[in-house]
Amino acid sequence: MVRITSIDELFQYTKEQLEGKQGNITINFANHPIVYSGNDIIGNSLQEWLPSWFTYLDVDIKPGEHTQEFPDFVANFDGKQYDVEVKAWNYNNAPAFDIANFHSFINQTYKSPSKLNAYFIILGYKPANDGFSKGFTVEQVYLKRIWEITNKSQKYPIGLQIKRNSPYAIRPCAFHRKESFQSKEQFIEAIYEAFKLYPSSVLDFTAEDWKTKVLDY
Repeated sequence: MVRITSIDELFQYTKEQLEGKQGNITINFANHPIVYSGNDIIGNSLQEWLPSWFTYLDVDIKPGEHTQEFPDFVANFDGKQYDVEVKAWNYNNAPAFDIANFHSFINQTYKSPSKLNAYFIILGYKPANDGFSKGFTVEQVYLKRIWEITNKSQKYPIGLQIKRNSPYAIRPCAFHRKESFQSKEQFIEAIYEAFKLYPSSVLDFTAEDWKTKVLDY
């Protein structure tokens, strides 16, 4: 078994081992198994599968302290902690996974600015569509930072999912096809501008407070 000693080694080995590999999702009910051929469950299933892969590689990775908060996992390499998110999406389309709840992300990074440095390990998969085959193929594996998978959108300073005129989630750009933000500072500025557009009555700090806190980290 290969010994993984850093986040970069984890990414490189995962990339080498998983790119081009095929898989399928099977449901077995009443002793009758079938291969699931729908698209909607593949990404979620891969996101559940990846942490098990990391554990198989003997990587010390555990769920975050609060399961509904960003980031999902904390990995340990030689006594150093790394915040890690795992994501997957249909490579034929623009990424549409949620990065984090907007105001919750702002609150968490205000309390712990280091979370802005979280790593994203992302799988881009393609469902089989030849009319006969079922399952999927992992096309690309990525290691990214949050500013490398986000950019401004046509309407907002950063990609946002809006529900009932309120920001619900931060969304990625099509980072595999076009430019993202070029620095963490650009990302911070975009969140700051979006926070000014959509302040929160629940948070006890302002957009200016948040920006100052995370830039001073």
